[in-house]
Amino acid sequence: MDKKQLNSLFNKYINNKCTDQEIKFLNSYLDSFQDKNKLWSELKYDEELREKIWFEIKSKTLTKNETKRFSIKPYLKYAAVFVGLLVSILWYQFDFVEIESPEIKVTDAAITIKTSDNVTTEINTRGEQVLIGKTGKIIGEQKGAQISYRKNDQIKELVFNEISVPNGKKIQLVLSDGTLVHINSGSSLKFPISFISGHKRQVFLEGEAYFEVTKDAENSFQVTTNDMDVEVLGTHFNVSSYNGTKTFAVLAEGSIAVNKNQDEGEVGAPTVISPGEKATLIESGIEVKTVDLNDYLGWREGRLTFINEPFIDIIKKIERHYGVFINNEYIALNLMEFNGTFKDETILDLLDTFKESAKFNYKINNNKIIIYDDLIN
Repeated sequence: MDKKQLNSLFNKYINNKCTDQEIKFLNSYLDSFQDKNKLWSELKYDEELREKIWFEIKSKTLTKNETKRFSIKPYLKYAAVFVGLLVSILWYQFDFVEIESPEIKVTDAAITIKTSDNVTTEINTRGEQVLIGKTGKIIGEQKGAQISYRKNDQIKELVFNEISVPNGKKIQLVLSDGTLVHINSGSSLKFPISFISGHKRQVFLEGEAYFEVTKDAENSFQVTTNDMDVEVLGTHFNVSSYNGTKTFAVLAEGSIAVNKNQDEGEVGAPTVISPGEKATLIESGIEVKTVDLNDYLGWREGRLTFINEPFIDIIKKIERHYGVFINNEYIALNLMEFNGTFKDETILDLLDTFKESAKFNYKINNNKIIIYDDLIN
């Protein structure tokens, strides 16, 4: 497709005359440009057409319903692209002008493993090391972003380690039975250094993790959070139990039994869910509904997804994902709900996209992002 045809296609886009096939092609074309300067150079828009395209994208992101729910999918990534284009245009036309942009230093806390005798080891995901138990023997090893524990049949009592993953980082953990655990940012997992035959394979989670459980018909596997238990024999599922948010489990394959933690002596009937279902802990018990798995499992590939979520919860996700600190002074935003997906965008791309949708502004002060009402400030 030549530039004349491409400009014609963009004109159809801003006038809502594109077919589904043309929109698909246009999206693919934009995806092919990693270098925004090259994109601008290739397209060579005049000022009027650029403004029309930007206005069209911005107007779509502003669409909302009576519940103040904003849909910023799939326009998020392209809004971010065109925010970048504005900077590229200034550079292209005035390359002698130095443009300053704010910098945000992400938190650089280390992933750590704490042993049963309170010895803490830092994990450098770019390095390798062996893990030593309190008896002086090797219990596991770390290679890059994966830690693996060895099965040891000589261990006759449960000995626990705890791994803590700070905001902005993720890691994979292979338990002694071969179970693979993907641990999300801002999470911790307490687990036995070696499971013991005849005992339930139990781990304790705070935060979020995806489990690929090795099948063992004689020893069930249980994930225990502050308020929910998830029990399986062998399957793939995700559990999220961050402080201040609803605890839920999403099943990818197999089956799991979900139970609300009861007071001592009380036993509740478990809720069994099927692949593609989400079990959420609510006040009255367990709520089950069918969901799109990609919305809940994409964090393993670096995707950040919001599903009708209030901005107050989105802030927590952004802080965990990017390892930044956010102070929201625009209180009216807190209950506004958003849909959207990010993957490769920087934190500034994300903020610029949201501010166009929700009409706020932000500044960076002492490495903290401060969101405020542009009309007041």
